[in-house]
Amino acid sequence: MGKQPEGKKSLAIIQAWKKMGAWAYKVHGNEFQPSGIPDICGVFMGHSVWCETKQPGNKPSMIQWKQIRDLRRRDALVIVSYTVADAVQMLEHIRTGEHAREQNGCLYQAPIDLAEKLRTGDYRD
Repeated sequence: MGKQPEGKKSLAIIQAWKKMGAWAYKVHGNEFQPSGIPDICGVFMGHSVWCETKQPGNKPSMIQWKQIRDLRRRDALVIVSYTVADAVQMLEHIRTGEHAREQNGCLYQAPIDLAEKLRTGDYRD
């Protein structure tokens, strides 16, 4: 059986990140790992970088938003990526030094209000 669209996108993102000099791998969920961990884990220029891949129109589940929030609280940079370009842009943000110059918090570290997502239903795929 062929790979699903999100799986193909994850592999393309990993390849693009590696070309930029990142170390990255595909996270394969199993019973020994917490639910909702983003699809890709990596390191770029000393930063912990993560990517949850989604098809256009889909959104992360509530447990995925919780994991994204928890990673961001620990200074990891996390993106929900609908295209390879979205994920590459996050690393470009680091490479150009823009991340270090931001005064009010990085887009990729923005806090997530889970109560608001639950109230509005904005977390559903």
